[in-house]
Amino acid sequence: MLQLRQIVQFTLVLLLSVMTFAAEPKTDTHEDALAVFYVLEGNVEKEYNALVEKEIKKIGFIMADPHHRVNDQYEAKYGTTQLDVLSFLPAVNDDLVMKLFNKDPRLAGFSPFNMLIYKRKSDKVTHVGHLMPKAMLDILGITDEEVRKQFIDSFKPLDALTEKYFKSKGLTYTKEYIPYHNTTKKKMINFEYTFERPDDLDEFLEEIQNKFELAFIDKHYLIAGFHDFMQTDNAEEYLEGFDAFWSYSLCHLTYSYNVFDTDGSRPDAGLFAPCTMYVYIKKDSNKMVIGMPSLANVKNTLHITSAKRVGWMDKLDREIPQILTSMGMQAVTNVNPLKETPAPLKVDMTPTGPVPGSVYSIDERKESKKEPVQTKQKQTQNTTQTVAKEAKTQAAPKQQSAQQIQTESGTVHITIPKPPEVPKPVSLKIDNENMLNSRAIKFSKRVPPGYVPLEQRTQKEKAVNTSDKLGEVDNGGRISTYLRAPYMDANKAKSILEKAGFKIIAVTPLDKKKELTVIVFTNDALEKLAADKNAEFLASLRLLVNKKDNHISVTNPLYLAKAFMGENFESKVPTEILKKITGSFKGMVNSKDKLKFQLLPKYQFMNGMPQYKDMVEVALGNDLEANIQGKKQVVFQQNLPNGAVLFGMKFRKRTQKFPYRIGTNNAALLPYPVLIKNGKAYIMDPKYYISVMYPRLQMSEFMTIATVPDAIVKECQRIFRKKKK
Repeated sequence: MLQLRQIVQFTLVLLLSVMTFAAEPKTDTHEDALAVFYVLEGNVEKEYNALVEKEIKKIGFIMADPHHRVNDQYEAKYGTTQLDVLSFLPAVNDDLVMKLFNKDPRLAGFSPFNMLIYKRKSDKVTHVGHLMPKAMLDILGITDEEVRKQFIDSFKPLDALTEKYFKSKGLTYTKEYIPYHNTTKKKMINFEYTFERPDDLDEFLEEIQNKFELAFIDKHYLIAGFHDFMQTDNAEEYLEGFDAFWSYSLCHLTYSYNVFDTDGSRPDAGLFAPCTMYVYIKKDSNKMVIGMPSLANVKNTLHITSAKRVGWMDKLDREIPQILTSMGMQAVTNVNPLKETPAPLKVDMTPTGPVPGSVYSIDERKESKKEPVQTKQKQTQNTTQTVAKEAKTQAAPKQQSAQQIQTESGTVHITIPKPPEVPKPVSLKIDNENMLNSRAIKFSKRVPPGYVPLEQRTQKEKAVNTSDKLGEVDNGGRISTYLRAPYMDANKAKSILEKAGFKIIAVTPLDKKKELTVIVFTNDALEKLAADKNAEFLASLRLLVNKKDNHISVTNPLYLAKAFMGENFESKVPTEILKKITGSFKGMVNSKDKLKFQLLPKYQFMNGMPQYKDMVEVALGNDLEANIQGKKQVVFQQNLPNGAVLFGMKFRKRTQKFPYRIGTNNAALLPYPVLIKNGKAYIMDPKYYISVMYPRLQMSEFMTIATVPDAIVKECQRIFRKKKK
């Protein structure tokens, strides 16, 4: 009897244990969570950057288009920030996701995804983390079990590496999971674009990408990243069913500032930033497919209720489809296009207004007051020219003229007062239509006060000199970056340089039309100085033959020497070279691009941005010089007295054309210089080199080429890779 009682008791205990185990939630993996955060004491920015930049490569992930210290941009643009650090570090496992694109390409909606780091000034801890893969798949609408399993499994080694890395650095952390509950009905924004298949698809892609990006830039969005899957090492193997496949990292700085920063800041919403928008074309197809997660996911999963923040998310969810629709694209339902045909959707084209309670920059506040560009159909060129000419000499019409101007703040009504009656109005017949010359006051295009368009800056630059001493420090302590002179062709400029005793290293066009041609030149004294003073990037100068803007530009050797030599600066050789240049070309003037001479050695575009000393190592090895031989991207090679090698690199079209966005006047910074020395290859950080060669570059202009710096680094890294046999 006792034995039977013991058996029953044991059975009950065992049964209760099993029931208890079954009743407990499975929290060991937390796969159902929205996101994971590691919370660490103090500021671990340096350590986390190293993890994402270097360590994750060991398990197949790479960092794509990082944006470090976005909080510094907030402070510069809006005047204040509540954050010590906010960085967006997008990561992607190319080989894994490209393989899965063949089953459901919508996976690109989080390829890359953000490995976020943030710390408020009021906090003593730093948060680092990312969205969980299962939540990403739910938002994307992906149900394929094989895709889900492989994608989810790929994050396990990532989190294991993160925890192992923190422990190796002596960092203690607590792990926090955000529960996932998403009530969003429209989780995705999906579009299709049908086009006539061109003979030259590359040319078409270049045009559509430029049109696409400018459409968003015009609405104050930033193309914060561009990840071309077709340019990855194994694209041919995994993406043979596609003609094109890339993803944009889309950002809106004012949105992000008002959501992630300001009172009641929600930097955790940066988990979804930047928004990843994918674009692809199937093999031999005439249809482009576009998709991205909606911003509604952010507010609903993170339970954001602030009216301002919700207002911004709603605004972007309406505005992005409107931009795509305006480009002739069709909104469609969210389905796997490889298995199902999506249905068309209508887009609400009602313009979005400003979000109440938002903080805007000074430039944005000024711009909101200016007259927007008219959207009505323009008159013919003949009509416009004739009326404009007549308007200079004639008075206003006798009818009152009312004008409505739509701004972000509402509609502004302008009524032109009734002027004195005109004795003899002029009747014009233009394009077979009778038209009464209204003699109306013609309003010029509104621009922010003090703003000078790029074209006008170029014209003004060529008109006057800015110093009595060409290329030297002016009375204000500033020095010009370039010397400008009247246009001449490349052959004549080359001949003048040779007569002045310079060696011509290369003459290379920067564009297909040969509107911009660069002559790379040097002499023995400059090469020796650069080699002796460890300032190898000073070893050659550039002359830009600028047919587009009708002049030539020469890089100022004294400016570059001060910037690149640092504490080793010597003026003798650069000054002698400067005099040879200014004595050889007639009509030379100083450029208006200039900087404080004494600040050049420590120049940086803004706080937190790189200086000259912050070189980027792009390759390591004993055969680096051999790796670049015969590659078409290498347009010149300069062997220096100290054994170092400086070569110039030409980029892919997309990257090579960035001067057309920020000003062709200063395109002499290309071809991009790459240095091989002591078994390592270096480049000047593009964020430094571009800004020091464009010293008048504004933040808004820099943002139009936000993807270029990282693209330059990637292309410089790629050129050293050995070809697969």
